[in-house]
Amino acid sequence: MTLITAEELANELHIDESPEELATLGTLIKDASAIIRGSISHDLTEEAVIAVASEQFNRLIGSVASSLYYDRALTNGFSHGQMIILQQLTGIVKGGV
Repeated sequence: MTLITAEELANELHIDESPEELATLGTLIKDASAIIRGSISHDLTEEAVIAVASEQFNRLIGSVASSLYYDRALTNGFSHGQMIILQQLTGIVKGGV
């Protein structure tokens, strides 16, 4: 499996797939990936996470990118649901699950 795309996220969120929106979503996907990977380990790569937990990683990226789309500062941080997925993902990546 591969990383979620801007087109997939736009479709999921029913956002117009204009070049500007897709560029924004692409950037937010990259940002979300970096935030998530950095929350697990400073040197974790996308390839490593996708190899062991692609579904959870993509679900969390989509959710965090969506949060960033509507609130670039993540004013309220991660939601409870996002934290649950992050904890599960951390366990899988670090070999605890």
